[in-house]
Amino acid sequence: MKRKIMVMIFIACAVIISQCAKETDEDAIMDIIAMDTMWFNSNTEVDSTSNSLLLQDTVAIWWRGAQTHSEPIIEIQILEDSAWVSWSRDNYGHFYSLAKIDTFPWVLWDKNLDETAELRATFLRTGDESAEHRGWELNSISLAYGESNTVNTVRIDSVCINSTNYQDLMITDPLETFFDLDSLITFPAGQAVTLTLYTNVEDGHAFLHTFILAWPYYVRLPFMNMGDGVYEGTWNAQLVALPRFAIFDLIPHSTIYTETGPYDFNGWLLPYMISN
Repeated sequence: MKRKIMVMIFIACAVIISQCAKETDEDAIMDIIAMDTMWFNSNTEVDSTSNSLLLQDTVAIWWRGAQTHSEPIIEIQILEDSAWVSWSRDNYGHFYSLAKIDTFPWVLWDKNLDETAELRATFLRTGDESAEHRGWELNSISLAYGESNTVNTVRIDSVCINSTNYQDLMITDPLETFFDLDSLITFPAGQAVTLTLYTNVEDGHAFLHTFILAWPYYVRLPFMNMGDGVYEGTWNAQLVALPRFAIFDLIPHSTIYTETGPYDFNGWLLPYMISN
């Protein structure tokens, strides 16, 4: 009798432990996010390629160094077979500006980089709970949004996209603008794409960061300052048919061209697809 009671207690404990260890819907979605290497990895270190800017008698070559990251903060809201996700994390590193002022030797300014990147997404349950990840799949994503933490005075208010496929496509709220993964903004390989940024800074500097299949791989293209806080840049879409982010950001003059100006940044990351 005593043996039977012990066996029953053991089975009951095993059932309780099994139930406690059972994967929840939140666990399944968290697993998808953890395994994702494309969308849930927003940072600015990929623009490390340096280039030079000449302004009057000052030449500046700037770049971001390697970054470390905080653990992401992930909020999940589930309603029946739909889920809304907010993902964010902090990025830490250094911003370097190598400046030559008048006839003085080159000087290196090393500034602390502290920023937050955020992305939102939706998930749908497209399969049975017994399926992988309990049937959940990533359905859509927003633009990613980044800004410096210690000092943040610059702001991109909106972006207008122009290409053969898209005419005057305006985006004003990056974290509330969602694209289904099967219908991302798509540019044919090599197509010219023009971005116009509308900002709150008249004397700042705007850049597009993109990937190419040749050294140095990640390149930074400056936007033209059109005046009144408007910046315009054109690039040719890459040749390889893959989903990717186009990263464009805004930095004040003082961050690049002065020793005392702290790291100050606002950036948007646009998800898009290249088609052959």
